[in-house]
Amino acid sequence: DRFHAAASQRSISNWASFEHNSDIGHTFILNNQGANTRTDVELLWKQSPLQFAPNCKTPTLFIHSFEDYRCPIDQGYQMYTALISHGVESKMVLFKGENHDLSRSGKPLHRIRRLDEITKWFEAHK
Repeated sequence: DRFHAAASQRSISNWASFEHNSDIGHTFILNNQGANTRTDVELLWKQSPLQFAPNCKTPTLFIHSFEDYRCPIDQGYQMYTALISHGVESKMVLFKGENHDLSRSGKPLHRIRRLDEITKWFEAHK
């Protein structure tokens, strides 16, 4: 309840599952989290935002692209469904035909929609 609203783009919510679903997970995890599922899955879980979902109260917007292989869509779904199941207002906006670079090099119509969704979300939660 520290913030009125939040927006998550290209979520990573579960470090343990990210390793085996991302196109960079097998090296990125060990280099950045200091563990992988073979060395310390418990540490990965302790560092995962998903573990803290029961404590969340902030309305959260999730933005993901179907073809994002860097931060796969399941990462957003995991946190989104966890928040919803704990009664936290949440919305998931998905972009077909876009990848990890939606905000930088996505189709102009999608980039505009992305900004509109974020703006509307924050305006609605002042």
